[in-house]
Amino acid sequence: MRWILGLWLAVAVIAAVSAAAGYGLLGGASPATVALVQTFAAGAILTMLADTMMPESYQNAGNSVGLITCAGFIAAFLVSHVLG
Repeated sequence: MRWILGLWLAVAVIAAVSAAAGYGLLGGASPATVALVQTFAAGAILTMLADTMMPESYQNAGNSVGLITCAGFIAAFLVSHVLG
């Protein structure tokens, strides 16, 4: 349990440092560059979901996991465009 909490703490710290570095380095970047970086990040998240979390989800919840995942991404997309 302690190892897992330490791992997640390290992930949070690395994410915060990366976000600050990205803001500092890409704060004045063109919209095309920002779109490229966001596309890469979205692909990384989808890869992590497909590789790590979805197999276990399929075992526990069945075939509906794919549809629920897509619905979640659509909801996030709509929220980002409504609130953004």
